[in-house]
Amino acid sequence: MDNQEKRLQPPLLFLVFNRPDTTQEVLKAIRAQRPERFYVACDGPRDGRPDEREAVHKVRQVIAEGVDWPCNLQTLYRDTNLGCKKAVSSALDWFFENEEAGIILEDDCLPHPDFWRFCGELLDKYANDERVFMISGDNFQEGKRVNEDSYYVSALTHIWGWAAWRRSWQKVDLDLSGYDEWVQRGGLKRLFGPGRWERAWKRTFERYSQGRYNTWDYPFLFAAWKHGQYALLPSVNLVSNIGFGHQGATHTTTDVYHGLSRISMEAMPFPLRHPNQWKHQQSADIRTLRSKMFPSPALKLWRLLIFKLHRYGGLSFLFVRARRSS
Repeated sequence: MDNQEKRLQPPLLFLVFNRPDTTQEVLKAIRAQRPERFYVACDGPRDGRPDEREAVHKVRQVIAEGVDWPCNLQTLYRDTNLGCKKAVSSALDWFFENEEAGIILEDDCLPHPDFWRFCGELLDKYANDERVFMISGDNFQEGKRVNEDSYYVSALTHIWGWAAWRRSWQKVDLDLSGYDEWVQRGGLKRLFGPGRWERAWKRTFERYSQGRYNTWDYPFLFAAWKHGQYALLPSVNLVSNIGFGHQGATHTTTDVYHGLSRISMEAMPFPLRHPNQWKHQQSADIRTLRSKMFPSPALKLWRLLIFKLHRYGGLSFLFVRARRSS
């Protein structure tokens, strides 16, 4: 490995919990890259869940046995359960206290081999560019090209495989300070236009404020919006979520309606082609909102039908339902 490759090999934070099988699959992809600075954070098992205590123990065994390359391995293993919001945010605090920049992967986010180089090059290129908040490995455009470049500018901070700098994480406030004022000044309208998407985001952040979402990613997203910064999303999908429907999943318990499970990955052509003009690709973001994040009832119904057809092998399930109700 030459000096250029070493400089572009960022440290990695691996967020794990209670899924030894997906952890092992993602760790295999990590092992192929052999990061020199490797951080692993694991929340503790929830009370009253003896099965989870065993699962968490197995996950930590996977790490102990699977990290077999020379590296500086640091672990943050909790004895008690903090929940997704506190466990992940505190792990990110820990990581960015020790590193200026790096890559973050969760235990169900399987990266393409090109993901590492893509993140490394952009972390280096935009290290001091305050327009950029984070770099994602996710592309949810369903094969539609946004531009002719290797990535595009987005207001959506997708976090299934991502990279960022300490300067970005330091802006995150879990209490969403300044949110109401920012919305009143037309922040949501400027990013996504008035109407459906503004209402959808208001509902989402209202539920977060009510404590209905035990997560950290909405404050992360708002921090980018509040400070006028954007995400860089690849022109091809570089990370696939393999955790939907897993019995240990916390949020990705089903993918009947959104079409986000195991999205295929593609190779990223190198050298990277950088945009000549800085432009927020609002139409691409709205395509993602419409298709993946806030699908309409009609689209949800259609995807449910396709799911049923796939599960029951054709239209037979309709007749089964009819017989049961008669």
